[in-house]
Amino acid sequence: KRQKITIPFPIRTLEISRKRRQLEPQEEIGRARAILEGEPLFNCLTSEQLELLLRESRTIRFGRGEKIIEQDTDGASMFVLLHGAAHVSVSQNGSMIRVGSLRMGDCFGEMSLLTGEQRTATVRAEEDCEVIEIAKPAMAAVLRESPECVVQLSELLAVRKMETEGLLK
Repeated sequence: KRQKITIPFPIRTLEISRKRRQLEPQEEIGRARAILEGEPLFNCLTSEQLELLLRESRTIRFGRGEKIIEQDTDGASMFVLLHGAAHVSVSQNGSMIRVGSLRMGDCFGEMSLLTGEQRTATVRAEEDCEVIEIAKPAMAAVLRESPECVVQLSELLAVRKMETEGLLK
C-alpha cells in the first residue's frame, strides 16, 4: 500500500458444461411411477396406491460423495434412486466394506422403514443423484389398505437381509 502497488485478486470463471433439463412435476411423477412399477417391492400395489405414495413422497438431490443414509442411525423412510449411482458400504471392525452398488430404479432403506431397526448400511452418492423419499406415514397408509402386501414385503426383506449377511461373511 505504501508503494501504491495494487495486488490483483484472482478471477475464476465457472462454466457448466452439462445441464440437465428440469422436469415438470408431472413428468417427474410419471418417471418415478414407471420406476416404482418395475420394482418388485411395489408389485402388490395398485396404481391408485402408487399414486398416493408418490403424492406423499418428496424428491431430493444429492451431490457426488454425499451420504444419503448412514449406518446405525434411525430411519423412518426409504428411498428409490431415480437418477445417478450410489454405493452401499457397511462398517465392520472399524473399516468400511463395500457391499453393493445402486443404479436407477433401485430401492434402499426399506428395512429401517418397515422394521424400525437402525440403518444397516451407509449409502453414498457416486455421482449426482436424485432420489424419491418415501416416509413411514405414507407407506403405513398404503399397507393399511393392502395387508396382503405385508407378506410379500416381509419375504423380500428376509431375502435382502440374508444376501447382505452373506456378503459380509
